[in-house]
Amino acid sequence: MKLRLLALAAMAIAAPFAISPAQASSDSTCYPTWKIRQTSNNGCSGTALLSPGNDTRVNLLMLLHDRHGSVGVSNVPDYDSYYNDRRRSDAEPFSFPYFAGRMGPGRKERDDSGDFPWGTRCMSNDAGSAAFIAAVGAAKGLSGEERATLAAARSAMKPQCSSADTARAVAEVAIQNVTSKTGKAFADYLIGAAAFYDGDLAGARAAFTGIGKTDNSWLDGARTYMIARTALNQATDSAFGDYGDLKKEGGDRALLTAAENGFRAYLKAYPGGAYAASARGLLRRAFWLGQDRQKLLGEYIAQFAEKDASKRNLSLVDLVQEIDIKLFGDLGPDDTSDPELLAVILLREMRYYDEESLADPKFAPISRASIDALRGQFAGREDLFNYALATHAYYVEKNPAAVLKLIPANAGGSGYLAYSRQLLRAVALDGANDPGARGALIAALGAAQQPFQKGTAELGLAMHLERAKALDLVFASGSPINDPEIREILLRYTAGQPLLRSRASAKGAPESERNIALYTLLYKQLTRGDYAGFVKDSALVPANAKRIAADDYQTPRYSEVAIFNWAGSRDFACPALRTTASTLAANPKDPRGLLCLGEFVRLHGMDPDFYGVTEYLDEPRGKDELGGSPSLFPGKRVSRLDVYKAIIANPAAGPENRAYALHRAIRCYAPSGNNGCDGSEQSQAQRKAWFQQLKREFPTSPWAKKLNVYW
Repeated sequence: MKLRLLALAAMAIAAPFAISPAQASSDSTCYPTWKIRQTSNNGCSGTALLSPGNDTRVNLLMLLHDRHGSVGVSNVPDYDSYYNDRRRSDAEPFSFPYFAGRMGPGRKERDDSGDFPWGTRCMSNDAGSAAFIAAVGAAKGLSGEERATLAAARSAMKPQCSSADTARAVAEVAIQNVTSKTGKAFADYLIGAAAFYDGDLAGARAAFTGIGKTDNSWLDGARTYMIARTALNQATDSAFGDYGDLKKEGGDRALLTAAENGFRAYLKAYPGGAYAASARGLLRRAFWLGQDRQKLLGEYIAQFAEKDASKRNLSLVDLVQEIDIKLFGDLGPDDTSDPELLAVILLREMRYYDEESLADPKFAPISRASIDALRGQFAGREDLFNYALATHAYYVEKNPAAVLKLIPANAGGSGYLAYSRQLLRAVALDGANDPGARGALIAALGAAQQPFQKGTAELGLAMHLERAKALDLVFASGSPINDPEIREILLRYTAGQPLLRSRASAKGAPESERNIALYTLLYKQLTRGDYAGFVKDSALVPANAKRIAADDYQTPRYSEVAIFNWAGSRDFACPALRTTASTLAANPKDPRGLLCLGEFVRLHGMDPDFYGVTEYLDEPRGKDELGGSPSLFPGKRVSRLDVYKAIIANPAAGPENRAYALHRAIRCYAPSGNNGCDGSEQSQAQRKAWFQQLKREFPTSPWAKKLNVYW
């Protein structure tokens, strides 16, 4: 077991550099929070506004994009790919993997189909083979036969990075006829490479060292690089524990020093060499294994500052992922003077739970005085420092007026920092109830150029209009708010009957929006007692409306207007839904009508605690979230259990209706005691009493016969 764990740990030391899949930002349990003022990070609620609530990696990548104009291809695993595949909106808060995939030129998929497992030392075999064969072809002092022999021997090397590898034995036989001085040097290098891939690291290091100085520049450079690389691989044997965790003391110090000196020697002799980028990456590995935080941090800073992408062994996206895994968690504001890294750390230190139930005084956000003390570290980056102060004022101090003093009115630009300044000022104006807030938010929306900026600005403007009770402007002709998710959230949670009716019948609106508006309208009319309204508005449901297929996980259930064409039930005899609604419109307390309405609700998963449509239509949202304003739809949701209680207590309701009400009241409760009808608690004694009443008063009823137990 230990050997296998060490082998897995060794994958982290493989050249050129393997990215750990750790620290995925979101998964199937992560739900985005639709708001601008994010004070804590849940992993999938990022916005295009540099903020404490963003994943630290998102904030850093934004600043690096500002510096370099691009961030390279992302190899960051997206563990929430199913969720992200269903995204329809750039306004929807995002996870780091999704953000990273959008920032780069395109996601590069890893090929695991070959013989060389990704993340092992063998992954460099193909590239190493090509380089070796090219060098042999260009070398002087080799006969044609020797070139062919060396090339064939290298091509035949197919390592598996397993204990059964025999690449060295095969190579030694293949090169027996190579006799020239240059040829022997190449042959010795081949033996070292074979030993390396076989896992004979001591033998590989000895072979590479034994080559000595040659007249071939490729050999000299490759030999120097491989000596250091082999020492680094050797160091892993002592660096990891039985469970693949890095030991507190790290790896063998002598081997790590040898690796560091070797890589530095290579970089000094060959600053533009073929392995220069890899050497810089492996230097970081050596520092990480040796627990040398300062040297490791210095390498990251140097890589982030490097203008030439070819001199980095990883894209900026993957470097951000790596520093987050290896170092960020241990860094505080006093650990670096790099303005961008420091700003990102300060944003993280501003986090706290705004909800009183989650607040922990032991994890209070950083103070304004502590940030002020770091002013000297931001020399030449006053814009970044003032933004950090403004962010603290808005998110921690809740003082929008202070934000307006720190960010000038003419702030703006296409970069993420410039845009964040403009948008933060706009939302601060909104927080200060300044009449210029709406214009500032619209201006920010118009200035958006980079991924997710437009969506974040739309979110800010939509929240402003919602709180200003100007919801109609969101849906007005020519509205700048076109994000489908934003519009749907406002329809589902906040809109009143007139707006829902208008959008349900709007010919120019997307079908999905019309259906959601109509579903919400009809659902809330039924569950809030507006039966006459339902009878009238249900005419908007097409007679041929289709049900959503059971395996359709893309179409929201709260757009399935076809259910309102319900023809009724046979088990407990109920007419068509519109007939039931007409009955209740004439007499809202009609027992049969109420029971049949309950049947419709029950059979279509509309109970309040049902994990279904009610979560998206009734579940209260935070006051600072989109859709968190009081609903403009009048009335309070009717409880199915309350209906049953009223009928049970009404002798005039008739025996069949009362028996069924007793049956259903008892069936509201699961074996756990949870109430699926309205979530309220009811004593077991009361449920027992209902059960006994059903058996005593209605013994011949099919509902009494069907029920043999209560919970």
